[in-house]
Amino acid sequence: MKVLVVLGGDPPGSTLLEWRLQEADFSIAADAGMKAFDEAGLEPDLLIGDMDSFELGETSLVCEVEHLEDQDRTDFQKALDRPEVRCAEEVTILGGTGGRSDHFLSNLMISAGLDGEKKVQFDAEGEIIHRVTPERSLVLQGLMGQTVSLIPLGACEGVTATGFRWPLTSACMGPGSSLSQSNLAEAEDCEVRIESGTLFVVVLKHSACSAGGS
Repeated sequence: MKVLVVLGGDPPGSTLLEWRLQEADFSIAADAGMKAFDEAGLEPDLLIGDMDSFELGETSLVCEVEHLEDQDRTDFQKALDRPEVRCAEEVTILGGTGGRSDHFLSNLMISAGLDGEKKVQFDAEGEIIHRVTPERSLVLQGLMGQTVSLIPLGACEGVTATGFRWPLTSACMGPGSSLSQSNLAEAEDCEVRIESGTLFVVVLKHSACSAGGS
């Protein structure tokens, strides 16, 4: 099952939103994320949140609404608590990057808490960010010449990255350790895997290429 979650960060363009919506089995707008649907004339399966950033009267679209006032959890956390997300194999987040840096960083931390076997990715107009866990490695295809950065969220052990100009073999990454910023894909198929921790792989988009996770 594939789930799409749209947050209130930098809004996705209508083309990206429509494409991700078509491939999703279930779609969620988290509070202000509903604005992107409304502007594109599209409709999610669910609108969830405390509605402090989106007034229900602002839209003529009709969908299921779950109004949760809980201020101890973000609207993103409320969306991820849904049973559709818990049983999903793949979660794609739009509107999760850009905007306020504190929101973006908290979104990464929240997504790191999802089941390690899930495929998790943040998609945006200029980049796509893939999560890598010990349970879920990443294969990138058709990225020859593209810029790729490996960003550890805390300590990561046993990081192996193949197909890059600066490959890694069982490396330790994290605060005070090595990083892999602005690496370069030099093969059609690149792979990233880790033994422990959570790693985010940031791929800068180019119009001629696309990325696909394992």
